[in-house]
Amino acid sequence: MPELVYTRKISAKEAEEGYIFILKNKLNFFPPIGTEFEIQIDGSLREAKVESYPCACRGPELPHEHYYIRCEGLIKDDTVKVIKDDDLYKIEII
Repeated sequence: MPELVYTRKISAKEAEEGYIFILKNKLNFFPPIGTEFEIQIDGSLREAKVESYPCACRGPELPHEHYYIRCEGLIKDDTVKVIKDDDLYKIEII
């Protein structure tokens, strides 16, 4: 049975820039990159999508992408739980 929950502790950068970082090995939990889907936060539905940006944080010889979904109002050290329920993703801050 596939995992139906993605959990992440929010970093200062995520809180400041308003996103939830998605680990590359967890991308398959979400719809394909760039595909819009609905997320529910505090009972409100909104559109979201997995986005990416190029990065060279490991040096220019190891370029790669970082993946995220936008989510405003997060605070550093919040633990975010994304629950997949059919085609709806629910975000809980725990």
